[in-house]
Amino acid sequence: MVTLGLDASTTCVGYAFTKDKKILDMGFIDIKKEKTPKDKVEKVLGKLNESPYIDDVIDINIEDSLSGFAGGRTSQQVIIKLAKFNAILCFMLEHFDFKVHNINPMTARKNVFGKARIKGKKAKEFVQEQVEKMYNTKKWCKETTRGNWDKRNIDMYDGLVMSLFENKAWL
Repeated sequence: MVTLGLDASTTCVGYAFTKDKKILDMGFIDIKKEKTPKDKVEKVLGKLNESPYIDDVIDINIEDSLSGFAGGRTSQQVIIKLAKFNAILCFMLEHFDFKVHNINPMTARKNVFGKARIKGKKAKEFVQEQVEKMYNTKKWCKETTRGNWDKRNIDMYDGLVMSLFENKAWL
């Protein structure tokens, strides 16, 4: 049973295909240049459709979109834009007969890592640290043109957390 995990934002979509807690493939899809939600969804679906694992996917777990303001860092416009994009993406995935589950990121982290966060540590740092303890991810991580770790890799890690999430009620 292959599970696809997605972390969708309006500029980048992290994804991971896993089977029995083993990473089959993961990466991120840069959608920042696409103008409309439709264009963004088409690019994501096109990229996912290229994967040799897509035909074996049973469940898709997608990170639930933001429902509130993140300490003043997120505007109402961004929340609406993200919710619209996520709704279109989920609708299209369900249209192709995938079972799509919206998962709260804190719930997924607690399920996968045993805890959702560590006080004083940013969520992205916590996820990176925990994923890198569990897996050797070097072959999937990208570097910037200057040779630095690409920050979009964290979206891929969030997609991995979604893919590793298990809900016993679905099994």
